[in-house]
Amino acid sequence: MLRVWASGAYSPDFMYDLADEMGILLWSEFEFGDALYPVTPDFLENCRQEAVYQVRRVNHHPSLALWAGGNELENLELASVNATAPEQFDRYLHEYETLFLDVLLPAVYGNSRSITYMPSSTGNGYLSINFSNPIPIVERYNNLTKGSIYGDTDHYDYNYLEAFDLDTYPVGRFANEFGFHSMPSVETWREALPNDELHFNSSTILLRNHHYPAGSLNTTNYASSNKGMAEMTMAVQQYYPAPNKTDAVANFSSWCHATQIFQADFYKSQIQFYRAGSGFRERQLGSLYWQLEDIWQAPTWAGIEYSGRWKVLHSVARDIYQPVILTPLYNITSGMMSLYAVSDLWTEVKGSATIGWVSWEGQPLDYSSGPGSTGGLRTVDFTVGAINSTLLTSINMTDVASTKSFDARQGVFVANMTATGTPINGKAAKTYKHTNTFTPTPLASAALVNPALRIRHDKNRRTFEVTAEKGVSAWTWLRVAEEDSPVIVAFDENAFFLKRGETQAVGYTILTGESAGWEDRVTVESIYNNTLPD
Repeated sequence: MLRVWASGAYSPDFMYDLADEMGILLWSEFEFGDALYPVTPDFLENCRQEAVYQVRRVNHHPSLALWAGGNELENLELASVNATAPEQFDRYLHEYETLFLDVLLPAVYGNSRSITYMPSSTGNGYLSINFSNPIPIVERYNNLTKGSIYGDTDHYDYNYLEAFDLDTYPVGRFANEFGFHSMPSVETWREALPNDELHFNSSTILLRNHHYPAGSLNTTNYASSNKGMAEMTMAVQQYYPAPNKTDAVANFSSWCHATQIFQADFYKSQIQFYRAGSGFRERQLGSLYWQLEDIWQAPTWAGIEYSGRWKVLHSVARDIYQPVILTPLYNITSGMMSLYAVSDLWTEVKGSATIGWVSWEGQPLDYSSGPGSTGGLRTVDFTVGAINSTLLTSINMTDVASTKSFDARQGVFVANMTATGTPINGKAAKTYKHTNTFTPTPLASAALVNPALRIRHDKNRRTFEVTAEKGVSAWTWLRVAEEDSPVIVAFDENAFFLKRGETQAVGYTILTGESAGWEDRVTVESIYNNTLPD
C-alpha cells in the first residue's frame, strides 16, 4: 500500500491506473492537512464540490483503499487546541466536525458504494457506526477505556537515545506514519552542489534541510536546521563507528551513508515490532512509513533519492516487508530478547529456524544461562497462523550477560529461517527464506573485524556474487562507482548480513541511464569500512 498524503495536490489518473495494474492499494486523502479550517458557507460548498469531483474521478479504481479527510487533524490539530487554548476546544471541535463529518463524509458515501471514510489520518476510531443515521460515525476522540487499544498511530521521536526502545513505540491497530530523516548519497548531492559545498556544514545543505522548519523565509534557517543535522550525526555516533576519512569528500560520503544506515535501522526496528503485533492482543495489521521518494536533493525522510537511487532504507524495507520473516524484539526494560516468526500470508506457514551466537570473526559462540541456554546453534520448528506471529524463543539477556564467557562486543545473534507457505491468491506452495540479527551492544562498540569482502560479476546470470571471506559482514553494501553515476541501479539485495564464508548472489535492474562497463567497477563495503581512514 502507498499513502497518497494530503500534500496539497491530488494524484493524477495514471497513478491509479498503474496501481490497478501492479496490485498496489492507495490510501487516499483529501487535501487538508495540519491546519484548522474555516466553516463559512462558500468555503464549505467549495470543499464539497472538490470532494465530490475527486471521489467520482477515482471511484472505479480497485486500487482505491479508503478516503481520509486529511492529515493529522485529530492527533495534532485538535490536540494542539486542547493543549494551548482549551477554552476554545468546543468551538474548533464543532468546526472540525462540520467540515470533516457533515460535508466530506456525505460527499464520499453519496458518490461511492463501499469505500471506507475516516475523518482524520490518525485517530482513535469510532464509538459507534450506524448507517441508518444521517451522519453514521460517532467519533471516539479521547473517550478511552483504560487497557483498550484503538485506532491507528503515527510516531516521530527524534531523541536518538530512544530509537530502539520498544516501550516508546505506539501500540495500535495500524501504523500510518513514522520516520526519521537522513542525507542523500554524495552522488545525488553532486547533482545540486559544487565540490566545495560537499560537507555537512555547507550553507546550501543547511538551508535545504527543513527539519526543523524556518517558520519564515528560509534564507537564514541555520539554527533550526543545525538541530536536525545534529540529530542525524549524534545518532550515528551513538550506534555505529563514526567515519573519519582523510579525504574530505570521502568522509562526507561516508557520513551521508551512515545517516542512511541509522534511518533504515530505526525503521526496521519499528516495522518488525508492528508486524509481530499481528499476533499480539492489538492485532496490528499494517504499517506505512514516511516516506517513499524525494522531490529534490536534500536531507529528508525518503527511501528513494530524487534521481531514483535507493537509500539504505528502501533496500531494508524490501527485506523486512517480505511475506514471512524472523524478527528479534529486545525489550530494554525487561532484558528479554524474543524471537518471532511473522507471516502476512492468508494460510498457515510451517518452517524451521537455525539460531545461535557467532563471533565477528565468524566462529560459533556458546553462552549458557541456566534455563535460558543459548549454547551453540540449534534449530526451532514453528507454525504460524494466517496473518499472525509465533514466538520461537525468549532469551534473558541479563542472564546471558552474567556468564563468564559473555562479551557484548564480541558476538551477534543470528537467526536463519526456511518456511513453506502458499502466496496470497496463489495455488502452489512456495519456499520463503529470511535472516535477521540482534547485537547486544551498538556496533559503535562492537569488536568488528575486516570481513574481507570479495565481489564478482557474473555476466551470464546478471548477478554480483559477494563473499565474506574472513569475518562477519554487517550492512553489506554494493555501490556503483562515482564515475558511473549516470546509471541508476537497483540491487535486488543490499544492506544485508553475511556470516563468514557465506556468498550472496545479488541481481540488479538498471532503472535509468548508462555507463559502459559499470558492472566491472561496482564495489562492496560494510559497516567495518567506517573504521578505516581511506
